[in-house]
Amino acid sequence: MVKAFEATPLFDAHSTFIRLPMGSAMLDEYPDSRKFIDNTASKIPGANQDFYFTQSFLKSYSRKSEATYRGYRNEVERLLLWSWTVAQKSVITLKRPDLEKYFDFVHSPPAHWVAPAVADRFKIIGGEARQNENWRPFVVKIAKQDRKSALEKGIAIPNSTHGHTLSHEAMKICYSALSCFYDYLTDEGYAFGNPIPAIRKQSPFLIKGVTSKTIKRLSDLQWDYVLDCAKVAADQDSDHERMLFVIAMLKTLYLRVSELSDRSNWQPVWKHFWQDSDGNNWLKVLGKGNKIRDISVPSSLEPYIRRYESYRRSLSPSFGLNAALVSKNRGAGGMTSRQLRR
Repeated sequence: MVKAFEATPLFDAHSTFIRLPMGSAMLDEYPDSRKFIDNTASKIPGANQDFYFTQSFLKSYSRKSEATYRGYRNEVERLLLWSWTVAQKSVITLKRPDLEKYFDFVHSPPAHWVAPAVADRFKIIGGEARQNENWRPFVVKIAKQDRKSALEKGIAIPNSTHGHTLSHEAMKICYSALSCFYDYLTDEGYAFGNPIPAIRKQSPFLIKGVTSKTIKRLSDLQWDYVLDCAKVAADQDSDHERMLFVIAMLKTLYLRVSELSDRSNWQPVWKHFWQDSDGNNWLKVLGKGNKIRDISVPSSLEPYIRRYESYRRSLSPSFGLNAALVSKNRGAGGMTSRQLRR
């Protein structure tokens, strides 16, 4: 019989979290989370402070990017929930043996901590963010080959929560995020030091050395085929013009999806296309590490740029240099990385 999962999610999505007040006021719209924290604090001294310092840590890193916030939130939230419900201690009283047990736990979490599918953390009921009972700190990842095989055989896609383990890369992220967390708590005078680096050195889950890894990229022939298909689709239906533009940009400039996306600290707009005194064309993007770089725009991309620009002008008389580079079909502004990937 699978044990019941007794914890609740603590921190909402980035877009919601950054608008919330700090301190206990954040919980005014989250009655289930408040009740869980209050009940925990009645049994574990320091649990409230754990929550407030974690909230401050996430607030600090939420300024960097949505992806950074989401990654750190997942890791520190798991630690809080484990520390309170399994170890039954404040995070600052966890000793090295406790944290070693935690990393063992994270590497192979029990079934009642694992969801068979991604679920929202909260559901809005009566104007309040109530706990989604289907949410869990971990989610089963179905390998593409297993999914493909199941579809070919016409059988149900396997999604058992038993035997779920984190990958080598996921464990690296876990150690890194929690090391940053304890550094922050130490700098703020809440923790007495960071034990994670010493634990990481002796970890059996971090495999060192060169491993064989298949590089997942399309060949030039495959890219040409995708681009041709997108062009045919756009010729037949103008609703596909945006898709053609995005594919042409990714293929020709070797951009990351995030470099075309709208972010809290950067909005790609048409004036980011510019020309130098020698007549060379460039695109200004915000890349990895929050570094702005200029990418050379070859002449082969020009027809796709002009085609999409013409399409955008036909949709909006107010289109100009400050318009979003890749616009939404509904609503104002540019598209997020998640929307672009769909």
